[in-house]
Amino acid sequence: MPQTNMHKDEKVEDYTSLFDGEAVDAAKMWDKQIAAGCFVRGEMFLNAVKSSVRPGGYVLDYGCGPGRISTLLARNGFRVLGRDPSPGMIAMAEQQSLEGLAVEFQPCSFIPTELPPETYDGIVCSSVIEYAPDPAEFLRTLHPAIRPNGVLIISFANRLSLFRAWHRLVSRNKDHYLTARKHTWSWWQFRDLLDRNGFASDAPQYFFSFFDEAGPLRSLSASRIWGGLGLAIARKR
Repeated sequence: MPQTNMHKDEKVEDYTSLFDGEAVDAAKMWDKQIAAGCFVRGEMFLNAVKSSVRPGGYVLDYGCGPGRISTLLARNGFRVLGRDPSPGMIAMAEQQSLEGLAVEFQPCSFIPTELPPETYDGIVCSSVIEYAPDPAEFLRTLHPAIRPNGVLIISFANRLSLFRAWHRLVSRNKDHYLTARKHTWSWWQFRDLLDRNGFASDAPQYFFSFFDEAGPLRSLSASRIWGGLGLAIARKR
């Protein structure tokens, strides 16, 4: 597994600055997708939570960014805590219309060492683990916070994606997220990572490519050859 040579504290500081700087644009991008009815990331996570967490269950959205997934889950009856190490992202999340929703947002450290044990029916992590200095450590710190038989619903950067390879080629000097990302996996590699750290998962679903907003062609994003992200529902063992 590739590792960064940066000291962890330096790494976390760099990520906080990166995501603070991107917070406004991230919120605008997701709001545009929501308004157009093509918030594919949100739909994927919502469907995964609905299929694996009891109605009204307590969900932690770790690395919640501007909070759009958190709010979508809350609007569908789940109790949600959104946490993110970026104060800028938390500020964007709190600017949403949240009245009457069982959702709150809190800042946190990048490595989730302060989570209370056996608290959450499910933990959601959207595009987080690929930035972790040590992905195995990241999973080990999430594991105790999930209730028995609870789930981790997590996306991973798909190493086999042609879209990801294309995006890396054309966006090398433009996409700050791409520059900061340190880890990609095939599904077999990621399944092994989950298994070694206390989680069992069936085959993932794929999404995130230029086909996401292409109407009839959207189904192509579901292929592991195109989808830049895999989404796994991993049951706590």
